Amino acid sequence: MGLPLNPPADSARSARHALSLIATARPPAFITTIAREVHRHNAAQANSQSQQNVHTTTLARAKTEILRVIDILIEKMPGDVVDLLVEVMDIIMYCIEGSLVKKKGLQECFPAVCKFYMVGYCDRSYRIAVGARQGSVALYDVRTGKCQNIHGHKGPITAVSFAPDGRYLATYSNADSHICFWQMNTSLLGSIGMLNSAPQLRCIKTYQVPPVQPASPGSQNHLKLARLIWTSNRNVILMAHDGKEHRFTV
Repeated sequence: MGLPLNPPADSARSARHALSLIATARPPAFITTIAREVHRHNAAQANSQSQQNVHTTTLARAKTEILRVIDILIEKMPGDVVDLLVEVMDIIMYCIEGSLVKKKGLQECFPAVCKFYMVGYCDRSYRIAVGARQGSVALYDVRTGKCQNIHGHKGPITAVSFAPDGRYLATYSNADSHICFWQMNTSLLGSIGMLNSAPQLRCIKTYQVPPVQPASPGSQNHLKLARLIWTSNRNVILMAHDGKEHRFTV
């Protein structure tokens, strides 16, 4: 990795390899541990007395390495990652500067996580939506780094997607067979409200749809059951893995 052949460098290489082995052996333990450290770091950063130390911690120096391991887990063990997708996004948001995501977009900054249909990014409002296994939606504001969790469904969320103009968010859960349309608060007051934990999503329409049957039980096909594709600012298609389409209008 460009390091010289000496004992400290050998130790660094061994630690790097060991971290990968631990993460792939127990992905949930790795993800929850790192996410907990991220939350602890963010709490310390909010404390003015700790401002001068947060950028020199081991966690801060390990951002590139953490992203590398997360990328491996998404590629090799997506079924383990999807259960902790919100925690994974917490980690990604910590490791990648918000200004970089705002400039280049989530797809370019960390394309691996965009493979999940439960993750959506809006380049108009600079927000990321993540559908959780518990049926809630985690809404991140890239500009502030803040996140809100809003309950949306009675089961795991299968897909989320922002309208092209950023005014609406569509969420679908195959568990409760509902698709919900949420109106986004994109005003200046909404941005201020994000800081004060005011709701940023308002459910305006809900439709019931037939559940999508997986191609084969017991596999990871539930990750690709259905996706949401906007054809205009107010029209969206729910496309199942078998090619069936359901069309909706906000």
